Amino acid sequence: MPVDFDLWRELLQVFPIIFTIEAGRYLITAGLFSLIIWAFWRGHYAARKIQTRTAAREDYRREVLASLRTAFIFSVTGFSMYYAHWAGWLTIYEDFSVKGPIYFAITLIAMIIAQDAYFYWTHRAMHHPRLFRAFHHTHHKSKTPTPWTAYAFDAPEAIVMVAFVPLWAALVPMHDLAIFSFVTWQVVRNVMGHAGVELYPVSGKPSRLFGWWNTTTHHDLHHQNGRSNYGLYFSWWDRLMGTEHPDYQAEVAAFAICPLRRKTPVRASGAAATLIALACAASLAMHGDAYAQTSSPIAGHWATRGFGSIVQLRPCASAPDTICGRIIWLWEPNDAQGRPRTDNHNPDRALRTRSLIGVDIVQNLRETAPGVWSNGSLYNPDDGRTYTGAISLRNGVLELRGCALSVFCQTQVWRRPEDVLQSVRSLPQ
Repeated sequence: MPVDFDLWRELLQVFPIIFTIEAGRYLITAGLFSLIIWAFWRGHYAARKIQTRTAAREDYRREVLASLRTAFIFSVTGFSMYYAHWAGWLTIYEDFSVKGPIYFAITLIAMIIAQDAYFYWTHRAMHHPRLFRAFHHTHHKSKTPTPWTAYAFDAPEAIVMVAFVPLWAALVPMHDLAIFSFVTWQVVRNVMGHAGVELYPVSGKPSRLFGWWNTTTHHDLHHQNGRSNYGLYFSWWDRLMGTEHPDYQAEVAAFAICPLRRKTPVRASGAAATLIALACAASLAMHGDAYAQTSSPIAGHWATRGFGSIVQLRPCASAPDTICGRIIWLWEPNDAQGRPRTDNHNPDRALRTRSLIGVDIVQNLRETAPGVWSNGSLYNPDDGRTYTGAISLRNGVLELRGCALSVFCQTQVWRRPEDVLQSVRSLPQ
């Protein structure tokens, strides 16, 4: 660090270097992912395209120009931190002689986790109607994100996003290499979150490894509706605050269950025929059920999100004034080895070999208010956990909310199979 800090000299000598690093990091990362997606499009990524819409040339032009402005703002902040370090306002270690590799790793991980929380709450705040147009409007012009959307911010949003770095560095002394690694990490993850194709390994059920890790689909859904999925790297804030998109898990699982679903848009007639076949299959599966329909408006058959299964809601045998529900049909009745799917995540080992069809996943819900059933439990066979649950009936749609420890909650939306079929039949042919 120079003994005498000549501001204009340093601006002319150091600022161009900082800007070259910031802009180059963005251009190389976005360009590299664009190249990879293009090179492997036919063989892999065409089937993983999240939206049927394709970004226009004007979208790319707007995103690149806005991103270069963001890189400039980030560079100004970087130069300000350079000066603050010289003035002694920030402690930045330039080697490992004072603080070693363990400190480097711990502070880097802590910075990533802290930024995820910072991003969630500032991002959610920028969606407030009084702030959205000034802070976040430009970014959401990209309804179909591309790798170049990552830095496409309004100037005020860019300032809010980059402010985290000097604020954190003022509280936690960092290695210069840790700051460099953090900024590189965030631009790579940002580009991956806006790639437009699902880049992460996914399966037909919530992954234990990636269950808390936001996939590309997670943020893409945010660009589609803007009212959910505010998290950056991890999904725990969205789950804790109930802002995770209700169809997110089904959307991700669909890439594994039906990997060719997005190669070409499905014509309405084909979708209707598929759902008719589903309705017939479900009807055969339901044929012979000898339960009496009651006056309860939620009794009957409901399709879970993504049409992964059909659940029959009925009065509980032990308490007719309560509601229970069991799985009676599965989209994928067999596992990858061709064997019937079982309740293999059940905490009771003796139950792990039982068939998923017939498993009770809704237990003893009682109508506690008009259109609301609660004081029961919801079992999730995907993770073997039982949650305190409630069901609300709104405009013919069921909203299920299950909570662990009354804090960590998830929401799903179920629909009548015949309602879904009728909606598809009404689409333009």
